[in-house]
Amino acid sequence: MPHVADDGTELFEVGEEVVGHFRCADCDLLVKSPAEADGILVLGACPLCKAEEWRRVG
Repeated sequence: MPHVADDGTELFEVGEEVVGHFRCADCDLLVKSPAEADGILVLGACPLCKAEEWRRVG
C-alpha cells in the first residue's frame, strides 16, 4: 500500500507488487512492469542508488 509524501506524491516501497511505470524517488531511474504474463512487477531496491521508494509515472 503506497504512502503519501509531503508533496502529495504516492510512494511505493520495496516488496510491493505493482503494474505500470515507476521512477526511483531518489535518482529517477525508470522501471516498467513486464508486458508478458500478468504484468506484475515486485519492486526491489533501486539498482543505481539502492533507494527503497518508488513513485508511479504515466
